[in-house]
Amino acid sequence: MLNMDVKLRVLSTGVLFFIGQISFAQKTGKDSIPKETQIDEVVMVGYGKQKKGDITGAITTVKNEVLQEQPVSSVELALQGKAPGVQVASTGGRAGNNTKISIRGNGSLSASNNPLYIIDGVPQESLGNLSPEDISSMEILKDAASAAIYGSRASNGVVLVETQAGRYNGRPSVSFSTSYGIQEIIKKPRLLNASQYKQVHDVARQNYLNDIQNGVLPNPGNPLSLTPMTDTGINTNWMDYVLRTGSIRNNQISFTAGSAMSKMYFSASNIIQEGIINGDRYEISRARLNVEQKFADNFKIGINSYFTYTSSNPVADDNNTYQPYSNAMSAPPNLAVYGADGKPNRFNFNNPLWAFERKVSDRWQKIGSNFFAVYNPVKEITLKTSISGNLAVRRYNRYDAPNTRRGENAGVPWGYGYYSTANNRDYLIENTIAYDKRFADNKLKVSVLVGQSFQKWEYEDSYIQGENFASSDLSWLVSAATINQGRSYMIGMSLASFFGRAQLSWDNKYNLMLSTRYDGSSKFAKGNKWGNFPAASVGWTVSNEPFFNVPVINELKFRASYGLTGNQTGIPYSGGLNLIASGQNHDQNPGTAVLDLYNPDLKWEKGKSFDVGMDISMFKRRINLTVDFYDKTTNDLLYRLPVPQETGYNNILSNVGSINNKGIEVALDSKIIKGEKFKWDFGVNFSYNKNVVEKIGTKAGYFTTGFGSIVKEGEPLGSFYLIEALGVAKERYEYKDQNGNVTKVVQAGDMIYRDINGDGKIDSNDRQVFKGGIAPIYGGISTRFAYDKLDLSINAQYSIGKKIYALYKEKQLSGVDTGYPSYSANMIAEQMNYWTPENTNTNVPRPHLAGAISSWNNQRSSRFLENADYLRITDITLGYNLDKTQIGFIKSMRVYAQVRNPFTFTKYSGADPETYYVDQSANSSQNTADTTKITSGYDLNSIPNVKVYSIGMNINF
Repeated sequence: MLNMDVKLRVLSTGVLFFIGQISFAQKTGKDSIPKETQIDEVVMVGYGKQKKGDITGAITTVKNEVLQEQPVSSVELALQGKAPGVQVASTGGRAGNNTKISIRGNGSLSASNNPLYIIDGVPQESLGNLSPEDISSMEILKDAASAAIYGSRASNGVVLVETQAGRYNGRPSVSFSTSYGIQEIIKKPRLLNASQYKQVHDVARQNYLNDIQNGVLPNPGNPLSLTPMTDTGINTNWMDYVLRTGSIRNNQISFTAGSAMSKMYFSASNIIQEGIINGDRYEISRARLNVEQKFADNFKIGINSYFTYTSSNPVADDNNTYQPYSNAMSAPPNLAVYGADGKPNRFNFNNPLWAFERKVSDRWQKIGSNFFAVYNPVKEITLKTSISGNLAVRRYNRYDAPNTRRGENAGVPWGYGYYSTANNRDYLIENTIAYDKRFADNKLKVSVLVGQSFQKWEYEDSYIQGENFASSDLSWLVSAATINQGRSYMIGMSLASFFGRAQLSWDNKYNLMLSTRYDGSSKFAKGNKWGNFPAASVGWTVSNEPFFNVPVINELKFRASYGLTGNQTGIPYSGGLNLIASGQNHDQNPGTAVLDLYNPDLKWEKGKSFDVGMDISMFKRRINLTVDFYDKTTNDLLYRLPVPQETGYNNILSNVGSINNKGIEVALDSKIIKGEKFKWDFGVNFSYNKNVVEKIGTKAGYFTTGFGSIVKEGEPLGSFYLIEALGVAKERYEYKDQNGNVTKVVQAGDMIYRDINGDGKIDSNDRQVFKGGIAPIYGGISTRFAYDKLDLSINAQYSIGKKIYALYKEKQLSGVDTGYPSYSANMIAEQMNYWTPENTNTNVPRPHLAGAISSWNNQRSSRFLENADYLRITDITLGYNLDKTQIGFIKSMRVYAQVRNPFTFTKYSGADPETYYVDQSANSSQNTADTTKITSGYDLNSIPNVKVYSIGMNINF
């Protein structure tokens, strides 16, 4: 195999290329590079590597320099907008926040839509144990032909990562990188001040009085509701007490060395992030050691090990009750921050400062190793065995000190404490045999791989909680006078697999690949434990045909693939049963109870995927274009269906239907200018995904979920089920039934809705489907300019066709809550555009105190559904490179300045069009639905993303 370490030097006569041991000169303007060397780049595939020219599936390569130039807390964030068909969304502005990744749309209801991550051959749940600098190469397997060799876990795509490993005969080298950045909220919300707040209430009161006087409303005889709001003389901006300027520090060091028989790589890194919410802190430390030793030319062993420690102090982590950001949005501005006793004030809303009274510590320690041995008895045969293990230990503690407002509100004024510990363990043993040989004067290449895999998972969890602490300085539960609850349990599962792949390649023109995997899972009952996941793909490199003679085209290749993949992540660990609960006592005797109905017919979700693609390189490979069309259907969807109450349960996990995703992906990379000193690269990718629920297991053909979402046959996931708002009435409006009888009168300034069935009423029967919770079109744009030692890169991502339901506006654009005026939540600045006889061209109805009118105007409808298309500049980086001649003993050095998320272009009125809401209550044992899919497209005052201004440098010794 040719070494593709390519070095390019510009000479006065043209260009001189060095490719491995092959060197040749060419005059500028003529493409004389041998075609075999042009396509000899090597990429990772499942359980091996292949020449890029032999690839027959849809695989996207992400270059390591793209990942390493981003000073971010996670590798996933560096992927935003970089790969076609891959959506990467940040979940908000919390310190250490996770990202949501989906490949080619969402294909599941209850199971996960996250891809499978394979790091150095070992399956992982995320890329969280990696620093960007640790990555040597990354491939994203998007079609079934590429991913099917991972079988029952590959339905959502596979991300392959190979970490740095050093080089044989490599000189020792040290690399150090550091960066420091400040963070601020991407868009600060505009709220009413105390004067505006009072004005809206006064107008609401006057509208109420006018309707009583005009006979529209009866006189309630309640003097309190007619009393004007008192001017307290207080004007509190609660956001000033919640938000701050955050920071992020990132330091990383690595060392590589090698000899004739060994090589190694070591790295250590630390990131400390102080979030934009007061008190929010996240720290992660990572270490990695990769060692490989040869004992002979045909035998080597190695070990890849990592250690990760994370520590976070999240603020208000209990089901959103005390979230400081959302509470700062709604807290009235005419109330004082602190009470007379110096504690955060108590009123009929959650004081945002209550969140800071709780002390929370969340710590993870993760360690893992992968030992492998490779033996070649003959040149054509490779035997490999690997044994790996991972251990993750979590320690979580939260504490409400005595005499805090939170304790008082919860009825435990003497303090409350909670401590839990959990550990996850998994073990993996894999053995493979690979055969590679060329025949027919090296024109025919045959590659065969067979293997076996066995993996086992164990999960332990325990917790204890207590109350009544003698002192705020004694926070451990041993100091609690009362221990009122505890639990401990252990669960596990295993997966046995057999897999194989065969590939034929003829004369660098024709390629055929066949693969299969046979998985057996302990999650399923007898008869459904095993599943087979085959795939096939073909490729034709037209540009290598004798008849092809198009000088501007260097490579033209067509691909086609079909295969099956699976998904089992939505199924409880123990054979379809959920956890067994101890302590369900009868007649004072201990006992156990099954928490979930057992379904012996449960089986995998299975995805069928068809893909056709084209790769083309032109103009001496300065323009590269990849196009893919795909059609993927996921059958036997996992979802919890309701069961009769007499069973004693709410639902049962079942296979209910199918979802189809079809679309197109386009990626274009170009080197527009490639001069001696000045260079300009440009890239763009485009993805369109059409998602349709084809079948669902209910008689009605649909079911509704939280916040007005609907899953319905013939509609996409992420659909909204809402009443259609027609706007604010400019004059008196009447609803009539089929007989022409007036059923309701709407006053000027109140909302009008569409009466779908014409019965003269607006109710749940008038709801209709609105699409757009998940964007069908998305992609990224990148450009890089370089002049001599100076470079500038700009990256962006975009999303088209997405809608967001601004759930927070139901409360904060309501024109005063019902009940007493002083109890109303604060409102957003948009409220000041309310309807008046002089301001009729508005979509904000008149403020009103009457509950019936306020509820009518603010019911769940398309009034709050907004266009959330956006173009976001994700990062701008300006760098300068210094060479050895400038800095002596240092081999190279780069300094840079970067701003992340500097500009967002959108019509969405909320803080962040990238936001979505997770319903924490849906994650109970009775409902394991992944609500990030079903309730995507909702904004309930989620913390927006952040802007980051950073400087840094990379040094190589």
